Amino acid sequence: MPMTDDDAALLAISTLDPLSETQKDAKANIDSILGADYPFIDIHELFRLYNVLYFRSLLLPRVEVSWSARLTLCAGICELVRDPSNNNKYTRVRLKLSEPLLKYRPRSDVINTLLHEAIHSYFFITTSWRHSRGDDGTGHGAGFLLLADAINNHGGYEVTVYHTFHDEVDSYRTHVWQCDGQCRSKAPFFGLVKRSMNRPPGKGDSWWKRHEEECGGVFTKTAEPGMTKDQIERLSGLKKAGMQKNKLDGWVADSGAVSAPAVKSSQGTVIGVPSERKRKASASAAGTAVKHGKSSVACPICEQDVVESEINQHLDRMH
Repeated sequence: MPMTDDDAALLAISTLDPLSETQKDAKANIDSILGADYPFIDIHELFRLYNVLYFRSLLLPRVEVSWSARLTLCAGICELVRDPSNNNKYTRVRLKLSEPLLKYRPRSDVINTLLHEAIHSYFFITTSWRHSRGDDGTGHGAGFLLLADAINNHGGYEVTVYHTFHDEVDSYRTHVWQCDGQCRSKAPFFGLVKRSMNRPPGKGDSWWKRHEEECGGVFTKTAEPGMTKDQIERLSGLKKAGMQKNKLDGWVADSGAVSAPAVKSSQGTVIGVPSERKRKASASAAGTAVKHGKSSVACPICEQDVVESEINQHLDRMH
């Protein structure tokens, strides 16, 4: 008969009193690492030590620990890996910690999340991948709670059932769609869909069919993140120029009179000159500077005299 979560939890707890010599060494090394109070920790080294101290040395090498830059919905996750050469059975676990959610959190959150996922990994391996989903379907049944409480009491940790960090998760949901149907007036979502990936609401969502039947509204994208530095670097020179704040289009005269007519560049872009209001303001500032005996330079755009130390501010403000 396969081992249950409860059985596996009791076996792990039974090794904590008394500790073996190897467990004592592991605990001493853990205490040394945590006592140093470094802002960053080596999760691989800690996992190796926790494997000996709390998990009967059963996790390595079957569990691979890594940071994930793409995991933004929860702080940690266990991915089960199948082996095609072994009848496609589960043989390994990928334990991933969310780099985006945890990088600015206290060190203790990283440790508690690592232990949380290690408990899941332990149950998957010891129960022949029959780790109980629990009453709520999340895998946090009686066995999980039993072992988590034992580890918390033994090492002073705070392993909890959930570790989603709602504020951090929401900060990465920068792609937003708004429904124009009746659901936009209903709590708790008010017709909003927020995601960290640019994946529009559609048939791939479990709730889509129900939404079509009960609301039938159309989703329109209302917000998305700005381009990253890498994405900007990959743009063509023409597109980069179009993104510049101080581009030629910004010199088009406003509704007041201008001192010269607008013309078109070779690319067809309308080019104007600074408005009369801007010219007067520039001239006034230059005159004040001359009165105070400050050296001035000619603006390369409007040719007005500007205090040399203020030329950059003048360019930003006027042009």
